[in-house]
Amino acid sequence: GGGGVGGRGFGEKVKWVSFTDGIAEAEASGKPAMVVIHKSWCGACKALGPKVAESTEITELASDFVMINVYDDEEATTNEKFKPDGGYIPRVIFYDGLHGEVLLDQINKGGNDKYKYFYTAADSMARSMKEVKELVQSDAFKSKGKAEL
Repeated sequence: GGGGVGGRGFGEKVKWVSFTDGIAEAEASGKPAMVVIHKSWCGACKALGPKVAESTEITELASDFVMINVYDDEEATTNEKFKPDGGYIPRVIFYDGLHGEVLLDQINKGGNDKYKYFYTAADSMARSMKEVKELVQSDAFKSKGKAEL
């Protein structure tokens, strides 16, 4: 694994990695990844960052995830799967390292129907992280073959 990339406004308590390193780490370890896609000029991103940085819940949950921080032009290293309903920002996409798939159903349940992966608060992000953690720990998920997804 490569070194971390830093939080870029999303906090330094978590080890953030690049998209390329993070996807490779998720697939090698079978852990889920949380991919945060944001930009330096984006007001909503700048508002969300400190909330994530200050969340002890997210910091604790992060140990069960590969935490991927995609900033500015780095979005070019991702692919279409990471903008399932558009290129708005910030967006938070969960990736299943065990099966090599984006978890499309893992949306911000209390959020906006038009922007399913858009978050404005740490508690809704933490709720999604907990849901993913429960999913990946379930026997049905672990026993699922790649072909069935």
